Amino acid sequence: MIRLRLCLAFLIACSSSLSAQSAPKVHELKASAHTVHRGFFDASLKPVLTIDSGDIVRLETATGNPRYFERLGVPKEKIPAELYDVYAGVEDGGRGDHTLNGPIYVRGAAAGDMLEIRIRSIDLRLPIAGQGFVPTRGALPEQFPNAKDRVLWLDLASKTTEYAPGVLVPLKPFWGVIGVAPPPSMGRVSSGPPNIFGGNLDNRDLVGGTTLYLPVFVPGGLLSVGDGHAAQGYGEVCLSAIETSLKGEIQVIVHKNHPLKQPRAETPTHFMTMGLHPDLDEAARIATREMLDWIVEIKKMNRDDAYLLSSAVMDLVVTQIVDGTKGVHALMPKAIFKK
Repeated sequence: MIRLRLCLAFLIACSSSLSAQSAPKVHELKASAHTVHRGFFDASLKPVLTIDSGDIVRLETATGNPRYFERLGVPKEKIPAELYDVYAGVEDGGRGDHTLNGPIYVRGAAAGDMLEIRIRSIDLRLPIAGQGFVPTRGALPEQFPNAKDRVLWLDLASKTTEYAPGVLVPLKPFWGVIGVAPPPSMGRVSSGPPNIFGGNLDNRDLVGGTTLYLPVFVPGGLLSVGDGHAAQGYGEVCLSAIETSLKGEIQVIVHKNHPLKQPRAETPTHFMTMGLHPDLDEAARIATREMLDWIVEIKKMNRDDAYLLSSAVMDLVVTQIVDGTKGVHALMPKAIFKK
């Protein structure tokens, strides 16, 4: 009996040791003047953090150039001090939405692989936010030839903002930009339009608990995250969400030899494919084709039947229409599949 107890204790100790060894490492990546890049993606960028597949990254992203808030009349003492550090050396008065943490180098990732980005959590970080529109942009440029900006104060406890007297907006934070480095042949590209590498997807359904899949084009993937949104409607019609600083956790997993044509995602309830194109109709066709490809692959359905099924139960949602490259995402409910 004593020998049996010793054997059991030994097995439990070995099991605990193996579990501890396999536990993912947790990294911190806070926004600072040394950990962000602004307004572009580029395969030649040097990584600010290196992780292994399966590791977790705790992020604090920054949105809100202090000079922007000062220009709108916010006293310096009401602007969070950490924003002054992140935007050190930035002299213009723009809001600086696309201030991106990264890039993050994932060991083992190579061209032709896929990154699985599990968005474990996202939350509001600072109580200050901004929103605005500019001339000639947005869904109705002919009706709004002027520019307008405003400051919004967020209730971090109730996750609401009083938009106007009697108008209380619920806050559902997500990162507008999650992307890897583009193919080196593309050079440096603006972070404004989304593309095959992800980027400025502005997809309000990519909240905590969802998973994004992105293709890899360069060694390490070079993942960047930012553009915090406290709330955004489908379409983002004026060009701007409620732009603010966020915090959260992601887990990044490499899938070898798994090429993707376009970004994909999963929510707890739906499979999601994305169509990105300057023409909204073509974006819808891409999202639909991608969903058919995925359902045929994972559910082994006949493509004709998958097409019919999509017309019966799949939803097409206009993600955004204001980033030059428009976005449509398709949502296929998981509950209909019983195996």
